[in-house]
Amino acid sequence: MNVTVIILVIILLIAINGLYVAGEFSAVSARRPRLAQMADEGSATARWLLAILEQPHRLDAFVAACQLGITLSSLVLGYYGQANIIRLLAPQLEAMDPASRTALESGLSVAILLGLTTLQVLFGELIPKNIGLQYPEHTAIITATPMRWSMLIYRPLIWLFNGSGQLLLRLIKAQPVAEHAHIHSPDEIVMLVEESRAGGLLDKEETRLLVNTLELRNETARKVMLPRNRMLAAQADGECEELLVLLANSPYSRLPLYQDDVDHIVGVVHIRDLLKLLHRRRTAPAGTEAQQSVRDIMRPVQFVPDSMPAEDVLLLMQREHLHLVIVVDEYGGTAGLITVEDLVEEIIGEFEDEFDRQPPAMELRSGARLWVRGDVPVDELNDLLDAVLPTQEVDTVGGLVTKELGRLPKVGDEVEVASISFRVESTDHNSVGRVSVPLNEEQLNMWQERKP
Repeated sequence: MNVTVIILVIILLIAINGLYVAGEFSAVSARRPRLAQMADEGSATARWLLAILEQPHRLDAFVAACQLGITLSSLVLGYYGQANIIRLLAPQLEAMDPASRTALESGLSVAILLGLTTLQVLFGELIPKNIGLQYPEHTAIITATPMRWSMLIYRPLIWLFNGSGQLLLRLIKAQPVAEHAHIHSPDEIVMLVEESRAGGLLDKEETRLLVNTLELRNETARKVMLPRNRMLAAQADGECEELLVLLANSPYSRLPLYQDDVDHIVGVVHIRDLLKLLHRRRTAPAGTEAQQSVRDIMRPVQFVPDSMPAEDVLLLMQREHLHLVIVVDEYGGTAGLITVEDLVEEIIGEFEDEFDRQPPAMELRSGARLWVRGDVPVDELNDLLDAVLPTQEVDTVGGLVTKELGRLPKVGDEVEVASISFRVESTDHNSVGRVSVPLNEEQLNMWQERKP
């Protein structure tokens, strides 16, 4: 057989293999909205592909046809290439003695298979796959017609193989899964998002929003709450004017009310309700007294355990139309409170209005020192600096520093944990207000890349 014909047939078989590979990867990677747009613009092929993608059983048949085409082209390539190349070399081999010829033929067979496999992997697998993934819609359109004919030709074989496979799965009590299905856990989705970010498909803010949304399921009420020592609360029997002054000098619009002490929260009052009560009192006819007290206008409050997942807290607040819930510890005492703003900030990051006065959670200052508020979660600092600070017994950076000191913190105290040095820069009563952490060059780069 002519050498040129053999080479052309080998190239054709590799091209057929590449066609099936590109068709499979482009079809399962194609964006349906883009195909729908192409279909609306008059592309009949896009309409056919969209119908395939939207019907699981047809997509299974499509993928099966591609895999069958890949398998057959690979088998034919190996058989045809090896047999014909050996046949071309037969005249040279015949001049050798039988023992040497047999050994050489065996070695040549292996070498030919390795060579053909290398060509097929490079030009029939890797390159078509990358093209299909990089330009999925256009590649799927180009390969659609051969794929349609393949589905028709291979239909009996597809039916036979799929039926046999599902029968065997039922015999071993395994659940058949669609071949195109890609089921990922939230952690795997986070990894996919990070890979998309590294590949330039997502920007920094899009990555942060997606990752924070997925990781909310791993947070508890205790980790996202405003702790008890930072709560603003008042006696339920307080005077309306006093409570208004208290709220006016704070960034809050709602005030938890307690009976006797903060462990016995009995309700919450909104600043608007206080203003209405004050207005009614001041506009009451002379000689009459307003009968309502602050207790009469306070609203019921919802309690949640500190172990409740933050995601469930958000769903509860959404379902019950709540803006504030009180978090209780295992002993039934008040541990803190959560507002809708706290949960939203877990997803989009901290934002401040004109009444917020607290310093930023983290900021880089001169001397390459990162200043961190004591209430920042340890997990957040770990993620930011790729650190391994312990989180088993404490939730916040301030709690970690206090635990390592073994006493109440003082300004100037220094402690090292997991190769990270902390210096107490300020205190808030008996807790850590802010600490500073020296950053090396690698950590500085991480801060620039990942800063909130």
